[in-house]
Amino acid sequence: MKLVVLGLSLGSSWGNGHATTFRALLRAFAARGHEVLFLEREVPWYAGPHRDLVDPDFCRLEYYRTLADLDGWRAQIAQADAVMVGSYVPDGVEIGTFVQKIAKGATAFYDIDTPVTLAKLARGDFEYLTPALIPGYDVYLSFTGGPTLDRIERVFGSTAARALYCSVDTEAYRPLQVPKRWDLTYLGTYSPDRQPTLERLLLEPARRRPDLRFAVAGPQYPDEIDWPANVERIAHLPPAEHPGFYSASRMTLNVTRADMIAAGWSPSVRLFEAAACGTPILSDRWEGIESLFVPDDEILLADTTADALAALDGDVEAIGKAARRRLLERHDATHRAAELEAHLDEARARRRNTRPERNAPMTTKQEKSLILVAGGAGFIGSHLCSALLDRGEQVVCLDSLQTSNLSNLCALEDRPGFEFVRGDIVDALPASILERAHRFKQIYNLACAASPPQYQVDPEHTMLTNVVGTDRLLRLASAAGARFLLTSTSEVYGDPEAHPQREEYRGWVSCTGPRACYDEGKRAAEALTYDFCRTGRTEVRVARIFNTYGPHMHVDDGRVVSNLIVQALSGRPLTLYGDGSQTRSFCYVSDLVRGLILLMNSDVTGLEPVNLGNPHEITVGELAEHIAAMAGTPRAVEYRPLPTDDPRRRRPDIARARELLAWEPKIPLAIGLQRTFDWFAATVKGPGFGSELVRVAAE
Repeated sequence: MKLVVLGLSLGSSWGNGHATTFRALLRAFAARGHEVLFLEREVPWYAGPHRDLVDPDFCRLEYYRTLADLDGWRAQIAQADAVMVGSYVPDGVEIGTFVQKIAKGATAFYDIDTPVTLAKLARGDFEYLTPALIPGYDVYLSFTGGPTLDRIERVFGSTAARALYCSVDTEAYRPLQVPKRWDLTYLGTYSPDRQPTLERLLLEPARRRPDLRFAVAGPQYPDEIDWPANVERIAHLPPAEHPGFYSASRMTLNVTRADMIAAGWSPSVRLFEAAACGTPILSDRWEGIESLFVPDDEILLADTTADALAALDGDVEAIGKAARRRLLERHDATHRAAELEAHLDEARARRRNTRPERNAPMTTKQEKSLILVAGGAGFIGSHLCSALLDRGEQVVCLDSLQTSNLSNLCALEDRPGFEFVRGDIVDALPASILERAHRFKQIYNLACAASPPQYQVDPEHTMLTNVVGTDRLLRLASAAGARFLLTSTSEVYGDPEAHPQREEYRGWVSCTGPRACYDEGKRAAEALTYDFCRTGRTEVRVARIFNTYGPHMHVDDGRVVSNLIVQALSGRPLTLYGDGSQTRSFCYVSDLVRGLILLMNSDVTGLEPVNLGNPHEITVGELAEHIAAMAGTPRAVEYRPLPTDDPRRRRPDIARARELLAWEPKIPLAIGLQRTFDWFAATVKGPGFGSELVRVAAE
């Protein structure tokens, strides 16, 4: 897409964290194939020697002096696919009004200072945003998550408030092999509300430990501060020197603004920069920090000087390494850019759908029966929705879009009988679903992240999706008199001792390992489903899905097929975990969807789960050879340790599916892989392709 950004600064990082945030985010966003124009107000304090980025290689950077000058960019703003206005932009109210008036694409407000912004609005300070402007933005992107997002929607009328935390460019921020100069450091501009914490957690420890070395880097500190002799002051540290600063620190301090502590869920960019450098972090405490880094394992939290002194006496190196691992798994710029893309795609789709002739919700006058597909925007779910529409069904797709992609539904949004509803089945079901409960004849539950990198990001939510979410949908099915189909998984067999796996096999599953949230969650979902059946509350079907592949797989979902194809297309070495001898059985998505529909409409009775998968078994190494051959040139192979609880062998026994459904896969692996390879090459490949590869093995 073409994105225009009007932000505080991209060219100068002096005295603000906006520039480093925009640089990391937009570099990664451009690497996904998008075109970016950044418009920055020309102001003296960000000019001259304070400008440390002159000609970015990832976007076009232009300056304007006045609002009248901005009119010269009217055409670019009007024709962009999306326009994003940042917080603290000079004359932000006038600029926001201008953008909302002329932009034909989606409009977004990116609030890098959310708690400060809301505090200003509460006291009538409309420096860069007014309450009246908020509903006019198609999406409100916020540095703060948690309950604040609900407040922005509920109190200020935002159409959609979404968290978009700060990010870091891991190419620029990484561990450097430099001597450790300091025992504890802090990097940040002076702020009166942060200074007491700095005094308590750094300056006072420095006074008590004159044998240790400390440093504080950042501008605007008052002359009257009493700096201990063992605290080195660095007035300004340009971004290029941040990695060296962090790498030279045995530990670094994170201090949060008071408004952000009160709001919670407000990580600073310095937090992620330090983690990217593998530097152990000592942080003040605020609600939501544990959702980012695990206390005592990936970060140290301190309330008092004594806490800080205890941390200084500890061995903290492992904490820094663990924080870097977590950041690479979830919080680097490539992940944030993917989130930005998804939020803007969602806003664009919503903006299109405001036209009443497109994708209008089904009215109560249309009393045709409905099919609900929970998780319908996901890889398999989107194919299922399409197949059901081909059969003439009326389909309601329910999805939270947390791990799925709204672009999967682009081909469906104009089709008669299709409706998309956003909602998380962990929460209460949307009113538009509950109001039409009597019309649902079938409910497919595909709502759960299905690859380890996705479901391990938030294991609690994964478990709740499988248990609480399944319970909600079962209750809906019971109330509607609808038939319910649960998509379970081959993961319920764990690392199987029986081969191939029959439905009677009870599995070899770790209930305490990193995959347990998914494996045990699905086992619990099956138990719930059959309990509803046993008590006569609803008619159920359970499909145990084995490895599936095909178009609409996400580029960074961590599954082995998508990983290897993306690596092959990008010219990178192919990554294999273990020695590549572990086996899988790959089923093309159209075959699987056909099986799901057959199972839902079958006369199967009783408590009989059905395996759906391809009984043709190959090693992961052989799969890599197939994909390398499609790329046309030899590919180097990198071997990495096998993840915990990764199954050694996986192949379904599909005798039950053959007998009950007359089903078996029809698409040979060679044909399915070629279709998938061609889809990735045509749909996803672009500048910087492959930079967002994940590092975790697929199931």
